[in-house]
Amino acid sequence: MAQRIPKEFIDSLLEKANITDIINSYIKLEKKGNDYWARCPFHNEKTSSFSVSENKQFFHCFGCGAHGNAIGFVMEHANKTYPEAIETIANSMGMDIPRDKESNKKYEARKIIHNSLSDACKNFEEQLKNSKLAISYLKKRNILGTTAKLFNIGYAENNFQNLKNILINSYSESDLLNAGLIAKKDGNSYDKFRDRIMFPIHDASGNIIAFGGRILHDNVEKPLPKYMNSPETILFSKKRVLYNLHLAKKSKEAKDILYIVEGYMDVIALYQAGIKNVVATLGTAVTQENLLQCFKYTKEIICCFDGDKAGEKAAWQGVENIMAVINDGNIISFVFLSENNDPDDIIEKGGINLWEKNINKKISIEEFIFKKFSKEVDLKTAAGKTQFIKKADSLLNKLNAKILKEILKSSLREKIGVKNISFNVTNETILSKPKKIKSNPMRSAILILINYPDININMDAINLEFIKNYPGINLLKEIIEIINNNKNISMGRIIEFFEGTDNYDHLKKISANKLPDLNLGLNNVPEEFINNVSDEFNGYINIILKNTLKDKRKMLMNDYNNLENPDSTILKEITKIDKLLKK
Repeated sequence: MAQRIPKEFIDSLLEKANITDIINSYIKLEKKGNDYWARCPFHNEKTSSFSVSENKQFFHCFGCGAHGNAIGFVMEHANKTYPEAIETIANSMGMDIPRDKESNKKYEARKIIHNSLSDACKNFEEQLKNSKLAISYLKKRNILGTTAKLFNIGYAENNFQNLKNILINSYSESDLLNAGLIAKKDGNSYDKFRDRIMFPIHDASGNIIAFGGRILHDNVEKPLPKYMNSPETILFSKKRVLYNLHLAKKSKEAKDILYIVEGYMDVIALYQAGIKNVVATLGTAVTQENLLQCFKYTKEIICCFDGDKAGEKAAWQGVENIMAVINDGNIISFVFLSENNDPDDIIEKGGINLWEKNINKKISIEEFIFKKFSKEVDLKTAAGKTQFIKKADSLLNKLNAKILKEILKSSLREKIGVKNISFNVTNETILSKPKKIKSNPMRSAILILINYPDININMDAINLEFIKNYPGINLLKEIIEIINNNKNISMGRIIEFFEGTDNYDHLKKISANKLPDLNLGLNNVPEEFINNVSDEFNGYINIILKNTLKDKRKMLMNDYNNLENPDSTILKEITKIDKLLKK
């Protein structure tokens, strides 16, 4: 029941939730000026009249008048009740609704951690003002005071009990342990971060959920990690968080590109130089969660890594992780920086101009895949090309974006000089390769359809009475029905539906034929690609229809000329056919 959800929780939810994040998970928003815009999801329109104000945390459509907050949007768009909408938003933010004693307990625990982290941040910022050494370090790294304030940069004193003694009056030792602010060993608790520059880590809504700390002194006798993050807590998981996403997503450039780099200082240096659409991983490779987060706000991700083996390994993990999450229309590219040239160094040496020169050297995902696999095999031999195809097939089978998959297959096949071999080669197909069958318009249409099940089909033409008896039309309709009832179906699964029927062998023979020359090119964007394939398919249907209509017209004309008293209905039928032929 709605009344069982405390008003304090609802207020807190709306305070922490970002309406642009909530709405952007349902429809794609585009930033124009201070607000975000889209075509209204509540009525049909050709131009964007649906506005979302991040400052006001409110949406309004200037076309139909729909308006409200994040809860109201979820209620209307997802057809949910008020409590269901609250629950949906809370779940997306990892917040438990306090409707019973257990939920109340979890909510209070999260609230305490949020508050303690916020208080710790204020303390670190105050300590920075009093540390000449820390201020000197930031100046040496060319970090301005205004930038330090924007990122809430602070300093943790070289003292085992300083933060604990300050916060213990407001929080229990258990609270501070749960927040990752203190640690405990042999029964004694002490400050987790000491003598480190402190970088607060925010979630996408801008709430502090953890810290990263950088040492100021190298201890020769007892070396310490240069960077240290907060431990995993109920608020923080480093594989799910990107540093600076809360600020980067607000930049107008973010809708086109988001840069992913490897460190706090890289982000801060780039942001200070005016490159605000930048985030950083937290000591891990680019994860699926990272990529999903980024694609909520942008069309293209550019991953910037060191050009050494470690950088290439991290980038390749990004390629493997992208397979399951990238959608058609999304882009991922890679930039490998030269040795000893972090983004921070690039900005220091040459500013934005040098940064853009490096970015212009980005390589596409297909270039990266080709580069890696071509190093691992001998492409001068047939065996090497076979190994390359098997490696590419193993990787691309994980790719859910069907159009991108076809383009990558085509591009990689072109690069190794093998144009007409399918990447889905198995031992079975090699041992029992089906015989080809002579091509005709219907078989060509079927071949295109089973290779590209997502094409746009002109069903009006297929359902015309004139071709209801055309050879193969019933098979074509049956395939279309199978595709409509089975999302993301592959060619192999389509053919398997006909196992045990006369059409099974017929389809296997058709599948062995070479695809018609679709004249698609390798530079087509996904929308153009699928439109071109659809046009080719519907073109074959039109040929079938045209030929059938001509044959029908010829037969009717013969009847008309041979009858002594021809029926006027024949002329009407001929006129009807002539109109269709003109179309």
